[in-house]
Amino acid sequence: MIREQIDELVAHGGFPQDLAAVDLIETHISYVILCTSKVYKIKKAVNLGFLDFSTVEKRKHFVEDELLLNHRLCPVMYLRTLPVTLHEGRYVIGGTDGEVIDHALEMERIDNALEMDRMLARGLVHTDDIDRVLEVLIPFHRGATIIRGKVTAADIASDFADVAGITEYCAAALGPAQAAALTASIAFAKYFLATHAELIAERDREGFIRDVHGDLHAGNIFLTERPLLFDCIEFDAHYRRIDLLNELAFFTMELDFAGYPDLGEHLMRRYNSDFPVMRTAEEESLYLFYKLYRANVRMKINAIRAQQVNDAPEQAKRKALFEGYFNLYSAYWTRLKAEA
Repeated sequence: MIREQIDELVAHGGFPQDLAAVDLIETHISYVILCTSKVYKIKKAVNLGFLDFSTVEKRKHFVEDELLLNHRLCPVMYLRTLPVTLHEGRYVIGGTDGEVIDHALEMERIDNALEMDRMLARGLVHTDDIDRVLEVLIPFHRGATIIRGKVTAADIASDFADVAGITEYCAAALGPAQAAALTASIAFAKYFLATHAELIAERDREGFIRDVHGDLHAGNIFLTERPLLFDCIEFDAHYRRIDLLNELAFFTMELDFAGYPDLGEHLMRRYNSDFPVMRTAEEESLYLFYKLYRANVRMKINAIRAQQVNDAPEQAKRKALFEGYFNLYSAYWTRLKAEA
Protein backbone atom coordinates (compact mmCIF):
# COMPACT_ATOMS: atom_id res chain seq x y z
CA MET A 1 0.00 0.00 0.00
CA ILE A 2 1.13 3.56 -0.65
CA ARG A 3 0.79 6.46 1.77
CA GLU A 4 -2.41 7.77 0.17
CA GLN A 5 -4.08 4.37 0.62
CA ILE A 6 -2.85 4.17 4.22
CA ASP A 7 -4.30 7.63 4.89
CA GLU A 8 -7.63 6.50 3.46
CA LEU A 9 -7.54 3.35 5.61
CA VAL A 10 -6.82 5.39 8.72
CA ALA A 11 -9.57 7.93 7.97
CA HIS A 12 -12.37 5.76 6.60
CA GLY A 13 -11.27 2.11 6.69
CA GLY A 14 -12.50 -0.87 8.64
CA PHE A 15 -10.69 -2.59 11.53
CA PRO A 16 -11.40 -5.77 13.53
CA GLN A 17 -13.84 -5.41 16.43
CA ASP A 18 -14.94 -2.05 15.00
CA LEU A 19 -11.79 -0.42 16.32
CA ALA A 20 -10.89 3.03 15.07
CA ALA A 21 -7.45 4.36 14.20
CA VAL A 22 -6.17 7.03 16.56
CA ASP A 23 -2.64 7.59 15.23
CA LEU A 24 -0.25 6.65 12.44
CA ILE A 25 3.51 6.15 12.77
CA GLU A 26 5.64 5.89 9.64
CA THR A 27 9.09 4.30 9.64
CA HIS A 28 11.46 3.81 6.71
CA ILE A 29 9.97 0.35 6.08
CA SER A 30 6.50 0.24 7.69
CA TYR A 31 3.25 1.99 8.50
CA VAL A 32 2.08 1.40 12.08
CA ILE A 33 -1.57 2.19 12.77
CA LEU A 34 -2.43 2.65 16.44
CA CYS A 35 -5.96 1.85 17.60
CA THR A 36 -7.21 2.01 21.18
CA SER A 37 -6.24 -1.53 22.14
CA LYS A 38 -4.52 -2.95 19.06
CA VAL A 39 -1.77 -2.02 16.61
CA TYR A 40 -1.73 -2.87 12.90
CA LYS A 41 1.59 -2.91 11.04
CA ILE A 42 1.74 -2.85 7.25
CA LYS A 43 5.03 -3.10 5.40
CA LYS A 44 5.96 -0.51 2.81
CA ALA A 45 6.26 -1.60 -0.81
CA VAL A 46 9.99 -0.85 -0.92
CA ASN A 47 13.20 -2.52 -2.03
CA LEU A 48 16.15 -1.03 -0.16
CA GLY A 49 18.69 -3.64 -1.18
CA PHE A 50 19.07 -5.06 2.31
CA LEU A 51 15.32 -5.81 2.35
CA ASP A 52 12.73 -6.38 -0.36
CA PHE A 53 9.02 -5.81 0.38
CA SER A 54 8.25 -4.84 -3.21
CA THR A 55 5.41 -7.31 -3.89
CA VAL A 56 2.25 -8.33 -2.04
CA GLU A 57 3.50 -11.92 -1.93
CA LYS A 58 6.79 -10.89 -0.32
CA ARG A 59 5.03 -8.69 2.23
CA LYS A 60 2.71 -11.57 3.15
CA HIS A 61 5.71 -13.86 3.65
CA PHE A 62 7.56 -11.40 5.87
CA VAL A 63 4.48 -10.49 7.91
CA GLU A 64 4.07 -14.21 8.69
CA ASP A 65 7.76 -14.53 9.53
CA GLU A 66 7.58 -11.49 11.80
CA LEU A 67 4.75 -13.07 13.78
CA LEU A 68 6.56 -16.40 14.11
CA LEU A 69 9.93 -14.96 15.10
CA ASN A 70 8.59 -12.46 17.63
CA HIS A 71 6.60 -15.19 19.34
CA ARG A 72 9.96 -16.34 20.73
CA LEU A 73 10.20 -13.32 23.04
CA CYS A 74 6.75 -11.75 23.33
CA PRO A 75 3.82 -13.96 22.26
CA VAL A 76 1.43 -11.85 24.36
CA MET A 77 2.10 -8.88 22.06
CA TYR A 78 2.13 -10.51 18.59
CA LEU A 79 -1.34 -11.84 17.83
CA ARG A 80 -2.05 -12.75 14.18
CA THR A 81 -1.71 -11.79 10.52
CA LEU A 82 -4.68 -10.40 8.61
CA PRO A 83 -5.42 -9.55 4.97
CA VAL A 84 -6.06 -5.98 3.92
CA THR A 85 -8.88 -5.89 1.38
CA LEU A 86 -10.47 -3.32 -0.89
CA HIS A 87 -14.24 -3.80 -0.97
CA GLU A 88 -16.63 -1.34 -2.62
CA GLY A 89 -14.04 1.43 -2.45
CA ARG A 90 -13.21 0.90 1.26
CA TYR A 91 -10.03 -0.55 2.74
CA VAL A 92 -10.59 -3.14 5.47
CA ILE A 93 -8.15 -5.01 7.73
CA GLY A 94 -9.35 -8.55 8.32
CA GLY A 95 -12.12 -8.36 5.74
CA THR A 96 -13.46 -11.42 3.91
CA ASP A 97 -14.91 -9.66 0.86
CA GLY A 98 -13.18 -7.86 -1.96
CA GLU A 99 -9.66 -7.93 -3.33
CA VAL A 100 -6.69 -8.72 -1.06
CA ILE A 101 -4.24 -5.87 -1.66
CA ASP A 102 -1.88 -6.29 1.29
CA HIS A 103 -1.31 -7.92 4.68
CA ALA A 104 -1.14 -6.61 8.23
CA LEU A 105 0.26 -7.81 11.51
CA GLU A 106 -2.06 -7.39 14.51
CA MET A 107 -0.41 -6.66 17.85
CA GLU A 108 -1.56 -5.88 21.35
CA ARG A 109 -1.09 -2.20 22.09
CA ILE A 110 1.28 -1.54 25.00
CA ASP A 111 1.50 1.77 26.85
CA ASN A 112 4.04 3.84 24.90
CA ALA A 113 5.20 5.46 28.14
CA LEU A 114 6.83 2.10 28.94
CA GLU A 115 9.10 2.18 25.88
CA MET A 116 12.63 2.02 27.20
CA ASP A 117 13.93 4.82 24.97
CA ARG A 118 11.21 7.17 26.24
CA MET A 119 11.99 6.19 29.81
CA LEU A 120 15.69 6.81 29.17
CA ALA A 121 14.84 10.30 27.90
CA ARG A 122 13.02 10.98 31.20
CA GLY A 123 15.83 9.54 33.31
CA LEU A 124 13.66 6.67 34.54
CA VAL A 125 15.83 3.68 33.64
CA HIS A 126 18.10 2.23 36.32
CA THR A 127 20.34 -0.79 36.76
CA ASP A 128 17.48 -2.87 38.16
CA ASP A 129 15.61 -2.33 34.87
CA ILE A 130 18.66 -3.56 32.97
CA ASP A 131 18.70 -6.60 35.25
CA ARG A 132 15.04 -7.31 34.44
CA VAL A 133 15.76 -7.12 30.71
CA LEU A 134 18.67 -9.54 31.17
CA GLU A 135 16.39 -12.00 32.97
CA VAL A 136 14.59 -12.31 29.62
CA LEU A 137 17.55 -11.84 27.27
CA ILE A 138 20.11 -14.23 28.75
CA PRO A 139 17.84 -17.32 28.72
CA PHE A 140 16.78 -16.41 25.18
CA HIS A 141 20.41 -16.18 24.05
CA ARG A 142 21.33 -19.42 25.84
CA GLY A 143 18.55 -21.29 24.09
CA ALA A 144 18.87 -19.63 20.67
CA THR A 145 19.76 -21.83 17.71
CA ILE A 146 23.52 -22.00 17.11
CA ILE A 147 24.45 -21.10 13.54
CA ARG A 148 27.76 -22.26 12.11
CA GLY A 149 29.67 -21.28 8.99
CA LYS A 150 27.52 -18.24 8.14
CA VAL A 151 29.54 -15.35 9.64
CA THR A 152 33.01 -14.50 8.36
CA ALA A 153 35.20 -11.40 8.53
CA ALA A 154 34.56 -10.88 4.81
CA ASP A 155 30.77 -10.99 5.33
CA ILE A 156 30.95 -8.38 8.08
CA ALA A 157 33.25 -6.17 5.99
CA SER A 158 30.75 -6.29 3.14
CA ASP A 159 27.85 -5.32 5.43
CA PHE A 160 29.91 -2.55 6.98
CA ALA A 161 30.89 -1.13 3.60
CA ASP A 162 27.21 -0.58 2.69
CA VAL A 163 27.53 2.73 4.54
CA ALA A 164 29.47 3.98 1.51
CA GLY A 165 26.07 4.45 -0.11
CA ILE A 166 25.38 7.48 2.07
CA THR A 167 28.70 9.26 1.44
CA GLU A 168 27.02 11.86 -0.76
CA TYR A 169 24.40 12.53 1.89
CA CYS A 170 27.15 12.79 4.52
CA ALA A 171 28.97 15.37 2.40
CA ALA A 172 25.81 17.42 1.94
CA ALA A 173 24.75 17.17 5.57
CA LEU A 174 28.08 17.49 7.38
CA GLY A 175 30.70 18.48 4.84
CA PRO A 176 33.37 16.94 2.59
CA ALA A 177 35.84 16.34 5.44
CA GLN A 178 33.32 14.15 7.27
CA ALA A 179 32.49 12.29 4.07
CA ALA A 180 36.20 11.63 3.53
CA ALA A 181 36.48 10.38 7.11
CA LEU A 182 33.55 8.05 6.51
CA THR A 183 35.33 6.60 3.48
CA ALA A 184 38.56 6.20 5.47
CA SER A 185 36.70 4.42 8.26
CA ILE A 186 35.48 1.79 5.80
CA ALA A 187 39.08 1.03 4.85
CA PHE A 188 39.99 0.80 8.55
CA ALA A 189 37.11 -1.59 9.20
CA LYS A 190 38.32 -3.86 6.41
CA TYR A 191 41.81 -3.85 7.96
CA PHE A 192 40.47 -4.49 11.47
CA LEU A 193 38.35 -7.42 10.33
CA ALA A 194 41.20 -8.96 8.35
CA THR A 195 43.42 -8.90 11.46
CA HIS A 196 40.65 -10.43 13.60
CA ALA A 197 39.44 -12.98 11.06
CA GLU A 198 40.70 -15.95 13.08
CA LEU A 199 38.97 -14.72 16.24
CA ILE A 200 35.70 -14.39 14.33
CA ALA A 201 36.13 -17.91 12.96
CA GLU A 202 36.97 -19.27 16.41
CA ARG A 203 33.85 -17.69 17.91
CA ASP A 204 31.85 -19.34 15.14
CA ARG A 205 33.34 -22.72 16.08
CA GLU A 206 32.61 -22.09 19.77
CA GLY A 207 28.90 -21.47 19.12
CA PHE A 208 28.69 -17.71 19.73
CA ILE A 209 26.86 -17.13 16.44
CA ARG A 210 23.16 -17.61 17.12
CA ASP A 211 19.74 -16.86 15.66
CA VAL A 212 18.78 -14.02 17.97
CA HIS A 213 16.88 -10.71 17.82
CA GLY A 214 19.07 -8.71 15.45
CA ASP A 215 17.60 -5.28 16.25
CA LEU A 216 17.94 -5.12 20.01
CA HIS A 217 17.92 -1.57 21.32
CA ALA A 218 15.96 0.56 23.77
CA GLY A 219 13.34 1.54 21.19
CA ASN A 220 12.39 -2.15 20.83
CA ILE A 221 11.91 -2.86 24.52
CA PHE A 222 8.84 -2.27 26.69
CA LEU A 223 9.71 -2.19 30.38
CA THR A 224 6.55 -3.99 31.44
CA GLU A 225 6.61 -6.27 34.52
CA ARG A 226 8.24 -8.89 32.31
CA PRO A 227 10.07 -6.81 29.69
CA LEU A 228 8.97 -7.28 26.09
CA LEU A 229 11.80 -7.41 23.54
CA PHE A 230 9.93 -6.87 20.29
CA ASP A 231 10.38 -6.13 16.56
CA CYS A 232 13.19 -8.57 15.82
CA ILE A 233 14.56 -8.69 12.27
CA GLU A 234 12.48 -10.84 9.95
CA PHE A 235 13.40 -9.50 6.51
CA ASP A 236 16.77 -11.31 6.25
CA ALA A 237 18.04 -14.02 8.60
CA HIS A 238 21.58 -12.88 7.80
CA TYR A 239 21.09 -9.82 10.03
CA ARG A 240 19.62 -11.90 12.85
CA ARG A 241 22.13 -14.77 12.84
CA ILE A 242 24.98 -12.92 14.45
CA ASP A 243 27.62 -13.01 17.15
CA LEU A 244 26.13 -12.45 20.60
CA LEU A 245 28.62 -9.59 21.03
CA ASN A 246 27.11 -7.96 17.95
CA GLU A 247 23.63 -8.23 19.46
CA LEU A 248 24.75 -6.77 22.79
CA ALA A 249 26.74 -4.01 21.08
CA PHE A 250 23.59 -2.58 19.49
CA PHE A 251 21.91 -2.32 22.88
CA THR A 252 24.90 -0.74 24.61
CA MET A 253 25.66 1.58 21.66
CA GLU A 254 22.16 2.99 22.00
CA LEU A 255 22.66 3.42 25.74
CA ASP A 256 25.84 5.36 24.93
CA PHE A 257 23.91 7.49 22.44
CA ALA A 258 21.22 8.22 25.02
CA GLY A 259 23.89 9.40 27.46
CA TYR A 260 23.92 6.37 29.76
CA PRO A 261 27.21 4.52 29.14
CA ASP A 262 27.14 3.41 32.79
CA LEU A 263 24.02 1.36 32.10
CA GLY A 264 25.75 -0.28 29.14
CA GLU A 265 28.76 -1.11 31.27
CA HIS A 266 26.48 -2.60 33.95
CA LEU A 267 24.68 -4.63 31.30
CA MET A 268 27.91 -6.14 29.99
CA ARG A 269 29.29 -6.90 33.47
CA ARG A 270 26.09 -8.63 34.55
CA TYR A 271 25.60 -10.47 31.25
CA ASN A 272 29.22 -11.60 31.04
CA SER A 273 29.15 -12.80 34.63
CA ASP A 274 26.12 -15.02 33.96
CA PHE A 275 26.99 -16.01 30.39
CA PRO A 276 30.65 -15.32 29.51
CA VAL A 277 30.89 -14.15 25.91
CA MET A 278 33.72 -11.59 26.18
CA ARG A 279 36.70 -13.23 27.84
CA THR A 280 39.83 -11.63 26.37
CA ALA A 281 41.19 -8.22 25.41
CA GLU A 282 40.86 -9.18 21.75
CA GLU A 283 37.19 -9.98 22.26
CA GLU A 284 36.76 -6.60 23.98
CA SER A 285 38.15 -4.96 20.82
CA LEU A 286 35.74 -6.99 18.70
CA TYR A 287 32.87 -5.85 20.92
CA LEU A 288 33.95 -2.22 20.40
CA PHE A 289 34.08 -2.84 16.64
CA TYR A 290 30.52 -4.14 16.76
CA LYS A 291 29.48 -0.90 18.50
CA LEU A 292 31.10 0.97 15.61
CA TYR A 293 29.21 -1.24 13.17
CA ARG A 294 25.90 -0.60 14.95
CA ALA A 295 26.43 3.17 14.89
CA ASN A 296 27.10 2.67 11.17
CA VAL A 297 23.66 1.03 10.82
CA ARG A 298 21.93 3.87 12.65
CA MET A 299 23.68 6.48 10.52
CA LYS A 300 22.53 4.66 7.40
CA ILE A 301 18.90 4.36 8.52
CA ASN A 302 18.62 8.05 9.41
CA ALA A 303 20.25 9.10 6.15
CA ILE A 304 17.77 6.96 4.20
CA ARG A 305 14.84 8.32 6.20
CA ALA A 306 15.99 11.93 5.78
CA GLN A 307 15.94 11.45 2.02
CA GLN A 308 12.57 9.68 2.00
CA VAL A 309 10.50 12.33 3.80
CA ASN A 310 9.33 15.67 2.45
CA ASP A 311 8.39 17.16 5.81
CA ALA A 312 11.03 19.77 6.76
CA PRO A 313 10.87 19.23 10.57
CA GLU A 314 11.20 15.45 10.09
CA GLN A 315 14.13 15.96 7.72
CA ALA A 316 15.80 18.20 10.32
CA LYS A 317 15.20 15.60 13.02
CA ARG A 318 16.72 12.83 10.91
CA LYS A 319 19.68 15.00 9.98
CA ALA A 320 20.31 15.72 13.67
CA LEU A 321 20.13 12.01 14.48
CA PHE A 322 22.48 11.25 11.60
CA GLU A 323 24.97 13.78 12.94
CA GLY A 324 24.68 12.41 16.47
CA TYR A 325 25.36 8.86 15.33
CA PHE A 326 28.20 10.07 13.11
CA ASN A 327 29.85 11.67 16.15
CA LEU A 328 29.44 8.49 18.21
CA TYR A 329 30.73 6.42 15.28
CA SER A 330 33.77 8.69 15.03
CA ALA A 331 34.46 8.33 18.76
CA TYR A 332 34.39 4.52 18.51
CA TRP A 333 36.63 4.63 15.44
CA THR A 334 39.15 6.83 17.28
CA ARG A 335 39.26 4.36 20.18
CA LEU A 336 39.71 1.39 17.88
CA LYS A 337 42.51 3.07 15.94
CA ALA A 338 44.30 3.81 19.21
CA GLU A 339 44.12 0.12 20.13
CA ALA A 340 45.16 -1.18 16.70
